[in-house]
Order: sequence, then structure tokens, then C-alpha cells
Amino acid sequence: MPTIWVDFVAPKDVLYFKSMIKRLKNRGDTVIATTRKFREVNELMRLNNIEAEILGRYGGGSLKGKLVAGAKRIIKLADYISRFDVDVLVSYCSPEATRVAFGLQIPIINIYDAPHAVKQVLLVSRLVDVHLSPKCIPKEDWLELGFKPEQLTFYDAIDPAAWLKNFSPDEKIIKNLGLNPDKKIVVVRAEEAFASYLLNKASDDDPLISPLINELLKLKEELQIVVLYRYGRQKSSLKKISSKLIIPEHVIDSASLISRSILFIGGGGTMSCEAALLGTPTISFFPGRLYYEEPLIKENLLYHPKELNQAKKLIKETLSQPQEYFDAFKERARLLLNRMEDPTDKLIITIDKFI
Repeated sequence: MPTIWVDFVAPKDVLYFKSMIKRLKNRGDTVIATTRKFREVNELMRLNNIEAEILGRYGGGSLKGKLVAGAKRIIKLADYISRFDVDVLVSYCSPEATRVAFGLQIPIINIYDAPHAVKQVLLVSRLVDVHLSPKCIPKEDWLELGFKPEQLTFYDAIDPAAWLKNFSPDEKIIKNLGLNPDKKIVVVRAEEAFASYLLNKASDDDPLISPLINELLKLKEELQIVVLYRYGRQKSSLKKISSKLIIPEHVIDSASLISRSILFIGGGGTMSCEAALLGTPTISFFPGRLYYEEPLIKENLLYHPKELNQAKKLIKETLSQPQEYFDAFKERARLLLNRMEDPTDKLIITIDKFI
């Protein structure tokens, strides 16, 4: 039976690869899963009943920390993976797994939607056999980062379609978080302060999303504000803002919560797109351009204000809308998601070329 190696390095990987792993195992393939010590990844894997060998750790917010942790992880992965007869590596732009697979002459399938993560992409672009990307990202951006045309394969979707195509919300999420189902819920996601593309642009001690949380708290309307943090220092900083904030201690089923929310405010990219495709009005406060937001902006499902006052205005306008507005929003999202290709289909077709 074919053996597919999957490496999980970020929370998104767990959601993206969940369906793929299930389909591969159901047809009899062997799947070897590896990951690193990283709170959100490890907790999300447990939440989704995915087991993996933990090898190495996340390097944190310093350049040296990332470099040393990555180098040590390469050695651990090489020792572990060399025990198996692997047919192909699948990863969401894992530099360490890519380097090991290249060294062991294992074919490499890379998936990624973030050309703005320049340094991470440069570490893999010349080594991978196939690079899968959403169609909304221009080919030229990938070519500038070192990929060759023959490496590139595109799918007509944005990445959250991979886990939202067959999504059914867990209604227990409201009770589990102690929320009142009859009161409005707003979900806020902190930015990825330690990502290489945000170093020196965001602070874990003072999240970029804080001013928008303060704006929500100033409103006369009684809101249940759930804040999803990424790192420990973010949690400490967010707790200081107000005792009214609901800050889950552990990773939760965010899609189920967002589907029951009236507004989502995101400092990152993936969960903002997920929220918009779920039909929840979404304000993205990521400090930069994201190609995969553009299909959502075009359909008026996501708003990416250019400055703080514009974002504050959008918050007030959205929360004051009648129910018809939110019903229409969900219908537009449903139609867009239905039009999208399932990225998992394209991924499995690509895997089959190597096994």
C-alpha cells in the first residue's frame, strides 16, 4: 500500500488535511503524520482526533529561535522518516519536512496560499515537485519566489473550502462556552504576531486587534465578545482589556462558533476567510494585502478597511443591520462556496501521480 507522509506545522494544516487523511485511509493508504510542539496545532489535532509524532518545537518570535528550532527539527524528522518507505510528502509549506524529503529523495507536494510569507516560501520553492495554490493568487507572484511554471497547479477555491464543503456546526459549542444563544455573539481573532511576515509589525504584548475590541466594548448594545488568542502573552494582554471578554483557555471548534455569530473580526487571514464563507459578516484587520480575501470582498462577504476609523464605522454599521441583511449574507456565502472546487479533490489527484 502507498505511504503518504503529512507534516502539520500550523493550525490551518489540521483543518486542511483532515478530509484528505480520512479519504486516503478509507481507500487503504498508509498515512504517517508528524508535527511539532505548538499549542494551537497540538490542541486542534486532539480536537479532531488526529494523531501525529511530535518532533521538534515552534521557534517563537525571534529569528534565531526560528533558525535553531528548525535546524534541530530537521534532524529529528530525518531520523524518524528514514525508518519508513515513503512515497510522497504532503505539507502546507513546511520548510523542515521539505528539506528532509528532498534529502531522502521523497517527492514533495507543497500547498500554500501566502506569497507574502516570502522567507518561508523561498525555503521550499526550488525543492518541491508540485505546488498547489488557490487560483486567485497570480502565477507571477509564485514565479518571482522561485517556482517554475511546471511546478504550479491551481484550484478554483480558497483554502477553507477544503473543510467547509461538508461542514455541519456542532450546536453544543454555545453551551460549552457558557454563552446565551439569545444574545448577539461577536468573535475576534488575534493576529499571528510571531509569523515571519509580521515580525516588527505586530506585538504579542499589544495585539493589533485591541482597538477594535475596545470599540465593541464602548457600544451600548450588550454583546458576547469571544476572543481567540494565539500565544500566552496575547492572552494576558487581552485579559487586561476587560473582564467582560470571553477568552477560551483551549482551542475550540471555531467554525461552529463563528457560524452562530453576528460578526467576525480577524487579525489574520484563514479564520477571516472561513468566517466569510460561513456567512458571518467579516472585518479583516490584517496589516497588508491578501489575495485570497479578494473573491470574498468582491461578493461583499468580507471588508478589509484601510484604517482604524473605517473599521470602527463598519462595526457599528454591521451590528445595526436588520435580520434580512444577515440572511442575505448567508445566502451569498452559500452560493459562493457551492461554486468553489474542493481543494481536497485536486490534492488527491496530485498525490495519485506519485504512488
